[in-house]
Amino acid sequence: MLNSFRNEELVKVQGKTYPVVGGRLRLAHDENKVLSIETSILYYNEDSVVIQAHVTTEKGNFSGIGNASVKRDRVLSNAIIELAETRAIARALRFAGYGVEFTGFEEVGDAKNLTETAESISNEEHTEAQKQSMATKAQLNAIFSMAQNSNISNDELRGLMQELTGKNYSKELSKKDASSIISFLKQKENHVDAESH
Repeated sequence: MLNSFRNEELVKVQGKTYPVVGGRLRLAHDENKVLSIETSILYYNEDSVVIQAHVTTEKGNFSGIGNASVKRDRVLSNAIIELAETRAIARALRFAGYGVEFTGFEEVGDAKNLTETAESISNEEHTEAQKQSMATKAQLNAIFSMAQNSNISNDELRGLMQELTGKNYSKELSKKDASSIISFLKQKENHVDAESH
């Protein structure tokens, strides 16, 4: 069956060859006029997730379970739901007869076993996720503007930032950090306004 996979659908890890889920999906689509794949979350918290996939082909119904965790899958820790879903689909397709004798590449998923290609992709995704989670210019501008309106000096603002977030510089703030500081400054402004009336 490995011969049915295309070269780009195979990945070598430590001398062993693994098909990727895309190869199994292609084979399933090629062989079935009607193909159905449904997934559902069986368990989720911020550290781990378990997903079940149900695949219906012309041969019948097949299911597989996939899991992922922040600890086990450090390289892709920002996408554990997607990773668990991919693993579940890969297993269900494997049980349906597509590359049945081969563990899927997604299933070997521990960070130390990923290939350089997978690592570079996930590093790019991680960097992008970090960028997206950093405080926006609008948030930073709001913080500095509110601080100025409340007569808070730069040194006082830095102290406040350290106290609320543990960060020393505004460029280190996440969106969540910035929101906390903005909420604090709004409360301070409201308190000052209430006292002045």
